[in-house]
Amino acid sequence: MRLEPILHGPESADTIVFIQGWPDDASVWDEHVARLSPRYRCVRTTLPNFDGRRTARWGYSNDEIVEALAALVREVSPNAAVTLVLHDWGCFWGYRLHHRYPELVARVAGLDIGGHVEPGPGAVLGIMAYQWWLVAAFLIDGAIGDWMTRSMAKAMQAPMPTEKITSWMNYPYRNVWQEIFTGRARDETADYWPRVPLLFVYGRKKPFPFHSRKWIEHIESNGGTALGLDCDHWVQRDPAFAAILDRWLDATQPATERARTNP
Repeated sequence: MRLEPILHGPESADTIVFIQGWPDDASVWDEHVARLSPRYRCVRTTLPNFDGRRTARWGYSNDEIVEALAALVREVSPNAAVTLVLHDWGCFWGYRLHHRYPELVARVAGLDIGGHVEPGPGAVLGIMAYQWWLVAAFLIDGAIGDWMTRSMAKAMQAPMPTEKITSWMNYPYRNVWQEIFTGRARDETADYWPRVPLLFVYGRKKPFPFHSRKWIEHIESNGGTALGLDCDHWVQRDPAFAAILDRWLDATQPATERARTNP
């Protein structure tokens, strides 16, 4: 599987790779790419089964997605580490990408999903309710599955147009529950405590957080930035976020050259 890069900005500039989650496509970053592309090489991609395209009935595993993203990074930036700007499932995959291939990544900005999550009992029930609904929609498929998926996206106030939302895009939820039941989900990133420059911005206006206090403490103890905004899950839509991202990018200009042969 090859992910098609969408490129904006000068080829010689530092590269920012944006990775989004459910139910979004690459357009969720339009505003930020337009603002940053005069100074940075901005890279996006739309994942399989998103943007209204039904390309693979059962989707792809998390391993396949992470490896495809790693290949994308190598393709667009063969000689320099990149900045990752991640949201939702983009955080899940992007953190794994960084954990497996640290030489590919110079710094990480995560939106609303932490590298470690410790939900309380109420949050666990809420997470199970909406995620199992989407897993059921994925398995049911057809008009009913699409309706179930679109109704959940509407309840969450997702920005994606309804006609581009289908049940086939729910495979990440199938994947993660497979990993939870096999015990692999915790093993994959249990020791992911990155030392690169970190930005973590989360929304306060949602039923429960998707990060742990330890994740915030780790970021702050390593000189990173962790901020909560009075917004929902889609942090990139908050008017304050653009300036926050700009300041962090300016303050953490990375040494992006790296040796490919010795990570």
